[in-house]
Amino acid sequence: MNLKITKTHLRNIFNSTLTLVLLLCCQVGSSQTNNNSYIFGHSLVNHSANQATQNRSNIPDWMYLLAQQAGNDYSVDGQFGFLPLQQLPPTFQWGFINAPNTRTNEANEDFGSWDYNNVIITLANFIQQTSTPSQNAFCDQQYIEDCNLDPNALSSVEAVVRILDYARTEESGIDFYIYENWPEFNGTFPTVSEEQEAQEFGAYYGYTKGEFHDWWITLQDEVLAARPDSNAKLIPVGPILADLLSDAGILSDIPSNVLYEDGAPHGYPVIYFLTALIHYSVIYGEQPPANFQFPDADLAAPIRIPDTVKNNYTAIVDFIWNSLQTYLFNNGESRVFLPSQVLSVNDITVNIPKPILYPNPGNGIFNLELPNSTIFPVELKVINTIGQVIDVVSITDHQSTKFNLDKKGTFFLKIIGDQYSDIVKLIVK
Repeated sequence: MNLKITKTHLRNIFNSTLTLVLLLCCQVGSSQTNNNSYIFGHSLVNHSANQATQNRSNIPDWMYLLAQQAGNDYSVDGQFGFLPLQQLPPTFQWGFINAPNTRTNEANEDFGSWDYNNVIITLANFIQQTSTPSQNAFCDQQYIEDCNLDPNALSSVEAVVRILDYARTEESGIDFYIYENWPEFNGTFPTVSEEQEAQEFGAYYGYTKGEFHDWWITLQDEVLAARPDSNAKLIPVGPILADLLSDAGILSDIPSNVLYEDGAPHGYPVIYFLTALIHYSVIYGEQPPANFQFPDADLAAPIRIPDTVKNNYTAIVDFIWNSLQTYLFNNGESRVFLPSQVLSVNDITVNIPKPILYPNPGNGIFNLELPNSTIFPVELKVINTIGQVIDVVSITDHQSTKFNLDKKGTFFLKIIGDQYSDIVKLIVK
């Protein structure tokens, strides 16, 4: 690989006050954050919390450990059920190895008295191929041929709005999130060959990022159309997991039988840990803690998180954070982050600029333009999909950087500077 750097004119992406804004916002963001969640979920949120085996196949246990090491507070309650079959008032069913409950007793008391910060809901992962968000997801057996005849049947949109209205009645102004899970796997599990795995899981991750994801985007749009003032946000777990685990992803080398235990597919703890990294980034509006200390060093696989994940933790966290910035409405507003999580000073909102990489995908020659407020020097690392650093370059002043990559495939360009960092995925055709 040959790497050449030439000076060129940079675009004026945002004004020179951004550095001061970042400093002020970082000071505010460093204080402890309290979070109490209630989750209307199922086994793709909470599959196992087994104290005897230390099996953390659930999101809340990992959320608590991440929050604890970051100096934040986290507590959670939740219940099982597919929308629209979730019970109201809530039933408070869940308990975990590490994550504490928000409620302090077993009584099914007034929901609003527990002072939840947010409600998180999810839907079944097998209805997307058979119904749109505005169509009935389930109905009584006698109406199975036409759910529209069932007077009690609800569409996915109506089921979400039902929970949303209840939560806001109980706790005015509560934050509301739609958790986009991953789809049911309809291939052969476990796969019998590497070729079969590449083919079937390649199609699976493609569907997760394509039609399956589109369904959730439509759901969020239609919920907001029904309740424009709800500010309902999306936690896009499925497509980000697919990016990490597919052939071009950072974790593409992990076999499916190390990730999943069945075709539902329920995951081993590693899947729920990766999912918790996404949840944490959205809920707290910050990256998970650096140098996370895993609690499972003495545990056997598959309860122990694979070394590939541990060794690539920083790259994974950066990839998730930067992926979340790309989920936007047409007006530029974030689909995932609350307005209060956007950098602002005195009600002046400033969006963090993205580096500009073009053409991408390309034939091996790439141009990178950095924000004109970047503080130099800046270090560039070219990283392959298994976390190996291919090259490192230091930039000392404003310029555009031209890359000449003589290898085909997917790489990650990690940009590290004073008060500025980012990671960009680049593809050589």
